[in-house]
Amino acid sequence: MEENRERAGWQEVHCLEGRLYLRIPEKYGRPSDEWMAARFPGIPRPQEVYRSRDGDRIITFNLLDKPLQERQVYPAAKEMERMISHVYPESIRIRARELRTEAGRIGWFSFITGGIRADSVHCMFVLPVKDNMMLGSYHFPEGTMEADRRMFIEMLKSISIQPDPLPSGKQGAIHGTEI
Repeated sequence: MEENRERAGWQEVHCLEGRLYLRIPEKYGRPSDEWMAARFPGIPRPQEVYRSRDGDRIITFNLLDKPLQERQVYPAAKEMERMISHVYPESIRIRARELRTEAGRIGWFSFITGGIRADSVHCMFVLPVKDNMMLGSYHFPEGTMEADRRMFIEMLKSISIQPDPLPSGKQGAIHGTEI
């Protein structure tokens, strides 16, 4: 019963061809192709994207063909933070950290950028998936930083790495759903 209450408001999704499972807010879904083209005009686009209904919260996942082992997670997050601070001086809000979860170590940090309507917070995270780097990001309005940071940490804690990928075409609990 307590587990059901804890999961209320959340959905489990399967990402990256079934390699990674996690819980995200139940009102998040996959965006339309048109929305993706407008939001991510460059190529390559993120491999997996989920967004809130109003589009002001976005989480992305990319499995890169770059080796990454658990002992490299914190140094990788620290190096990404260093690169971001050169592009956006004084933007770092939370310095690189390491979160230990059942899935292993996850390195993350956050920074802020100015936006047209409001400033945006960007949480970057990295973890090894089958000894390759999984690079993800979570973006949200600055005005909700504390609540969204807590939500972000809950999403990270829910990640599990699957031993065998699902057959192609069975990627998400909400596959094909558009917002």
